[in-house]
Amino acid sequence: MEMQTKELRKAAEFGTPLYVFHEEELRETTRRLENTLGKAAGLCYAMKANPFLVKVMEQLVDRIEVCSMGEFAICEEQGIAPEKILVSGVLKKPGKLNAVLDKYGNACLYTAESLQQFELLKTWAMEHEQEISVFPRLTSGNQFGMDQKTIEGLIEHRAEYPFLRIRGIHYFSGTQKRSVSKIQKELEKLDVFLGELKEKYAFEPEELEYGPGLPVSYFDPSRAVGEDGLMEIVQTLEQMKFSGRVTLEMGRAFAADCGYYLTKIMDVKSSDDKNYCITDGGIHQLNYDGQIRGMYEPPMEILAEKRQGEEKNWTICGSLCTVNDIMVQKLALTEPKEGDILVFKKTGAYSSMEGMLLFLSHSLPRILLYNEEEGFRQIRKAYQTYKWNMEEN
Repeated sequence: MEMQTKELRKAAEFGTPLYVFHEEELRETTRRLENTLGKAAGLCYAMKANPFLVKVMEQLVDRIEVCSMGEFAICEEQGIAPEKILVSGVLKKPGKLNAVLDKYGNACLYTAESLQQFELLKTWAMEHEQEISVFPRLTSGNQFGMDQKTIEGLIEHRAEYPFLRIRGIHYFSGTQKRSVSKIQKELEKLDVFLGELKEKYAFEPEELEYGPGLPVSYFDPSRAVGEDGLMEIVQTLEQMKFSGRVTLEMGRAFAADCGYYLTKIMDVKSSDDKNYCITDGGIHQLNYDGQIRGMYEPPMEILAEKRQGEEKNWTICGSLCTVNDIMVQKLALTEPKEGDILVFKKTGAYSSMEGMLLFLSHSLPRILLYNEEEGFRQIRKAYQTYKWNMEEN
């Protein structure tokens, strides 16, 4: 359900640079994942991929993962049901966490990334004599989570904190996993760990919250995980001895396909036999995982009149004062002109969040949400940023 050229031209009338998120495309991707997984697993949206989609995703998934108090505030203001929120994140400041607990208590779910976080949750639960559900995070060998021995210790002594209910285990080792076999091996490893908890401590959590890190193939569609790959994951899930519920936590896999970034060619020039298009956007607003100085060509569309002439390679550059601001090194174009619009596709995840958005004090782009029934709806206006980069009066 990709946006058509006619719709993209209409979006461009709002001005560039511009992000457009296609609601039906987002729904279609989510339904496809849900239908393939069936009863093997539930779905959780990691909203860090794109917080602008959280209101739509609330209707489509079982759970929303927030990784900061800022993301939690977005959920509050967007009216996301607290029962759908998993409060995650490597840093949970006591004052902020306690404020959430005081207001929502056991309505939300909580991860524990460390003994300190576990202690904060335990203390609040004991003081208020109110049960809350916690998901200790198992580390994959980095700064996130706790090791197996530490989590086993928490479970062994669980009788000492009756108001803290260890409801599940949380595990995420990274995104953009290139092979299904790696995901399968992680699930098998987790199944062994959960089995050991049951054998050693007569404890089996109700849930496993697992981030598979499904990849999005930005440059080579043949490397995407198709239905066959998803079915292999389903088969592994169904073969697990773990009898609790598995929820797959994903962000990029849901959001990437629904995003479009529009930027306008502002200048055209040739230097030393190299052809350049300078746009009003740049790498501060466009980010593809794996892209290195524009070496790879992402899925794109050019909104321009048809022209006669020789097709040549053009380097597409943004408006930043850095030689790194290259979006595509070799894009075949015929006589590009000022005013032509370049549409970068698959920008629904991270692009609007991860770029160097304050560098050089350029404006933040406008954001539109599109669906066939309502058409285009502006969900963020363009913002001047220079005041954020200077001393406040």
